[in-house]
Amino acid sequence: MPRLCFGLWLVLVLGCGESAREVYTQGMKAEGDAERGPCKLVFDQQLGQNVISADQIQSCLKGQEEAIALYDRASALGLKDLDFERTREQARERAKRLQSMLTTLRELEQPEYPGGKSP
Repeated sequence: MPRLCFGLWLVLVLGCGESAREVYTQGMKAEGDAERGPCKLVFDQQLGQNVISADQIQSCLKGQEEAIALYDRASALGLKDLDFERTREQARERAKRLQSMLTTLRELEQPEYPGGKSP
């Protein structure tokens, strides 16, 4: 009888963990929150165009990296379907583009000094 109780307890405890699909959904939510939040462009009336700052891109990149971490965790939990793999790869590509944009904007934000050297 004690073995049966222990076996049932073990099944209940192990069965209560997060599923790979739940983690994948959390990743998609994190990515969506970043898109609606810090990644959102702001229209500048004076310039007549959309603008985004390096700080916004950095926040956006952070949200994208959180989503990638969740996708990686879902993969470790065994999720391998085609839709998931495609989403994960697109998230990685977005993160690379954001990192490139961030690097470029940070360089543009640096004040220029005579002779190309900073004091």
